[in-house]
Amino acid sequence: MRPHLKPIVKSLLTSTEVKLPGAAPGDTLHAPARPYPNGWFCLAFSDELRPGGLITRPLAGAEVVLYRTAGGLLRAVKPQCPHLGAHLGVGGSIEGEDIVCPFHRFAFDPAGACVRTGYDGPPPRASLTQYPVCEANGSIYVWWHALSVPPQWQIPAYDLDDRQPFSHHTFDIAGHPQDVIENAFDYGHLPALHGLKDVDIHGDPVMGQPVSTVEATARGTMVRSSRQSYTLTVIGLASIAAHTVLPGDAGHMYVMLHATPTAPGRIQLRFGTKLELTGIPALPPRIGRLATLPAARLLSAVLQRVAIVDTGADLLMWHYQQHLEQPRLARGDGPIGRYRQWARQFYSEPMGERASPSAAPRTEASASEV
Repeated sequence: MRPHLKPIVKSLLTSTEVKLPGAAPGDTLHAPARPYPNGWFCLAFSDELRPGGLITRPLAGAEVVLYRTAGGLLRAVKPQCPHLGAHLGVGGSIEGEDIVCPFHRFAFDPAGACVRTGYDGPPPRASLTQYPVCEANGSIYVWWHALSVPPQWQIPAYDLDDRQPFSHHTFDIAGHPQDVIENAFDYGHLPALHGLKDVDIHGDPVMGQPVSTVEATARGTMVRSSRQSYTLTVIGLASIAAHTVLPGDAGHMYVMLHATPTAPGRIQLRFGTKLELTGIPALPPRIGRLATLPAARLLSAVLQRVAIVDTGADLLMWHYQQHLEQPRLARGDGPIGRYRQWARQFYSEPMGERASPSAAPRTEASASEV
């Protein structure tokens, strides 16, 4: 990273706010011109929602209540109780496999149907609006589509050790998911902004496919003196999943970058790091195997803090960036034009129209069991 940016981005370690005196975030200077894209969007990392837990998260101008039943079933629902409109995320609770409204104690089963009231009488024929939800790579995704079309594709999954969560942070910034995911194909910013050396990248977006892969090798990432290879999996206009094999087959490192639209011109940026070790060479094999999990957790937290400082430079750019429909591209930029053509498949509205905050998911389809 360029030295003059370090004092600014290091503040991200203690704050979720990106702020530069004298400059205005991108969404305050011009009306957001692009609608919300369709697809799967991450609303939480898996460890944020334990069995019996319930959280509320913003998505595309609306809110979604995520919860796990006592048995571990994952569900995503519209916040309003169909009885009298109480917000399930404000005082609602999980009782066994049911979510219970705080207002009149109406309970809804995992299929969304009302199964009892707080009056000991028969329940009404009422159901919650459920959203398609899935869990992959330590992340919880909810499907959003402007036309309420059900899921058209699935999230590719890594084979991860579920005993160890990602070390992660969430930032609320100005921006659009398309610009965040464009980073995977913006080859020129790697040496210019991050100071990487000997960058070698291969991979173009595959037209018509929601997932694309980029293979990259560079020097100056986590280890400044050696070259490291990475596989970047671009998942819709929502996520970049990075995977690298550690030197000497010592294990694997995974990095997840999620961009979730919350309002016109605003996103929540979720960033997580996870290190999985196969052993610790300095210790006897048996002791080394026992120590790998706690050591990996500690190192994941350390690497996350290092990565936040580096990724913070990108957050700074996105927060103040104005999207240009006709950029003046130069040799060395990477396949940005091809990426933008690929990105068009994720929109239901013309690119010049502003997204309506009311265009929230409306599907009545049952959530998939996880």
